[in-house]
Amino acid sequence: MKRILMTSVLSSVVCAGVVCAPSVSFAEGRKYAVVDMQAVILNVEEGKVARTDLEKEIKDKEKELQKQKEELDKMNDEWKSKASLLSEEARMNKQKDFQEKFLALRNAEMEFQANIKRKEQKATQGIAVKVAGLVEKIAKERSIEAVFESNSAGLLYLQEPVDLTKEVVDRYAKEAKKNSGKSKK
Repeated sequence: MKRILMTSVLSSVVCAGVVCAPSVSFAEGRKYAVVDMQAVILNVEEGKVARTDLEKEIKDKEKELQKQKEELDKMNDEWKSKASLLSEEARMNKQKDFQEKFLALRNAEMEFQANIKRKEQKATQGIAVKVAGLVEKIAKERSIEAVFESNSAGLLYLQEPVDLTKEVVDRYAKEAKKNSGKSKK
């Protein structure tokens, strides 16, 4: 649940938007590069902020859910200890009440996980789109023929690729600083 990155979304954005040409020729003298999108997202300020926000939200929700679990455990223990003293109808009502609360808790957990996943995708997708533009600029500036996402399932081997990850992180920070300066004016 604490995983912030959606590698498949990022790979798709980078490959579709920037770097994968329909017919890439792997001839000698060509320059190929890789970018570790996961590392970029974890190291740019926007990614760090998104991760911190999500982790805080997860931690807060986990506390809330833990309280509910403890209440259910207490309710279950109470039911077990008093089951023999209760009438059949009262025992069935307690059991039904417990099951309803248990299912409500499970539904709340699943809904929360889906919500976190949506937020992760939204945060990483926004960063990935910006990174794709930066990768395109850097690739053109450095005459790089193709740039691949280094963690992509489709990339098995490249002989001595140029790793643009650090350069992308640094350029992203500069662009963010430049854009925050413009918005303050």
